[in-house]
Amino acid sequence: MNTCVCHRELAADETLCQRCRSATLGRLRRVPALYRLLEPELHPAAGAPTYGRVGLVEAPLPVSLRVLTLRGPGGIVGVLEGWWTKMQASRAGSAPVISGTIEDRVRTAAARLAFHLDYIVTWQEGSSLATAIRELDEQALNIVCPADTRERGERLGPCPSETSPGVLCGAVLRYYRDLSPGAVTCPWCAVVYPPDSWADLKEWMDHDRQQEVLLAAG
Repeated sequence: MNTCVCHRELAADETLCQRCRSATLGRLRRVPALYRLLEPELHPAAGAPTYGRVGLVEAPLPVSLRVLTLRGPGGIVGVLEGWWTKMQASRAGSAPVISGTIEDRVRTAAARLAFHLDYIVTWQEGSSLATAIRELDEQALNIVCPADTRERGERLGPCPSETSPGVLCGAVLRYYRDLSPGAVTCPWCAVVYPPDSWADLKEWMDHDRQQEVLLAAG
C-alpha cells in the first residue's frame, strides 16, 4: 500500500497527499521570510525581545549558534539547494545554476522546488523532501516565534484552501502581529496568504460561510 508521510493512502504514482502537498508549498513560500527574520536573532544581547521571560544570569553568547547554523551555508540554504540539486538531477539530469547572496539562493531554491511540486509529488524522494522542509520550517519558526511566546492572534475565520477537489481545509486562520511581514499562514495545511491577498481571502471566507448557511437551510 502506498501511503503519505501523514499515513493517508495514496494513488500508486503519488508520494504526497493533497494536504501534505499544500503544506509543503506553504512552507517553501514561507522559508525565505523566516530566513530574513532570523537575522535579528543572531545577537540575543542586542535588543532581541524577551517576551517577558526572566533575564539571563550569565552573559549570553555573542552569537546565537542555532541561528548562525540555520543562516549559514549548511543550514536553510544547504537543505534547500541539496534537495533542488537532487530533484533536478532526477528530472533533467543536470545541475542547478547557483549564484547570488545566501538570501538570494534561499529564495531561488525555495521557488524552484515550489515550481516543480507537480513532479515532486510523484518523485520517489517526495516524502523525504516534504519531511525535511517541515523540519526546517519548524526549527526556524520556533526561534523566530517560540511556541511559549506566541500571541493568541486575531481570529479571521476558516481556511478556504482546497485540500482536495471540493474539500476545504477549514482550519481556523489567525493573524499574528509578531510574525512580520504579516502573512497569514494556515496552521493545518500551511497555505500562506500574503497581505495583498487578504481582500480575496475575506471574499472566499464570506462565500464559504454563505454556502454553509444555504446547505444548512436546504
